[in-house]
Amino acid sequence: MRRLKRWWLPAVICILLISCLGFLFIKSGQETAQLDDATRKQAPGNFIQLDQGLVHYKLYGPDSGKLLVLIHGGGSSGMEVWQYNIPYLLSKGYRILAYDLYGRGYSDRPNTVYDLGLYRRQLVQLLDTLHLQQSFDILAMSMGAPIGLDYAAGHPDRVNRIILLGPAASGDLQASKLLRIPVISDVLMTAYWYPRSVENQRKEFVNQPLFNTYSQRLKYFMNFSGYKRLTHSSWMNMLNQNQLYLLKQIAPGKILLLYGKQDPFFPIEKLSSYKTLYPTLEVHEVDSAGHMPHYEQPQIVNELMWEYLKATQ
Repeated sequence: MRRLKRWWLPAVICILLISCLGFLFIKSGQETAQLDDATRKQAPGNFIQLDQGLVHYKLYGPDSGKLLVLIHGGGSSGMEVWQYNIPYLLSKGYRILAYDLYGRGYSDRPNTVYDLGLYRRQLVQLLDTLHLQQSFDILAMSMGAPIGLDYAAGHPDRVNRIILLGPAASGDLQASKLLRIPVISDVLMTAYWYPRSVENQRKEFVNQPLFNTYSQRLKYFMNFSGYKRLTHSSWMNMLNQNQLYLLKQIAPGKILLLYGKQDPFFPIEKLSSYKTLYPTLEVHEVDSAGHMPHYEQPQIVNELMWEYLKATQ
């Protein structure tokens, strides 16, 4: 018994030391890339300096075209999710502004709170700095939905119509309370969440070969420094907030909602809460599509969007 007691403390210390070394080893292999000038040269768009850092954006189409602003969701690949929609919308004469939210794509990852206020300021400053003063339509997906709704509520004379794709505005993501504890949250994000993050998104797709291609871009952008930090902040300050109240601040007859029939984050039961707050909501379900119907079924979604938008042309 005495011998057991003598070895108990050294054994515990040894286990903790090995665990710490293992954690540091895992962490050293994550977020190894930096968003620097060399990286930005690979970006397809332009960069503009706003209050919280450089923002990657691209303006498409003629200056005379009606403006359409695209707001992507929380995925690390940013505005690349619109690659199957932009050519179609350009063919209809639109002028399109697409941009990467802070922390996603090629935009900077400021060390700040990732909440609706941050993204509100980003969009307002981007439009003002680019001197885009005309009214426009909004196309917003997932986490981008509350950003678009928030802007429309605060600027009713600027926004004509809004299309929501698989919106994430009801605050359903309630992360574990352990993620509120600084040291433990770092361990969980590093050793558990990050290694599984890309594969966990597989359930968002019906077309698995398409996901395999898309996942390579997710991995690329996730490797930039700061992604775990900003994802954790988004969970704690953005995606856990019920922002459906914004629907009541939008004039009737201005919103179309499209969702994938196989979207694990937008079951059909969720529609009732949207319709209760916004009775004139127009809704279309897209079969053989998950959380990104515009990416999996672009031909169907593009035509549905155009049928809705051309009513105000």
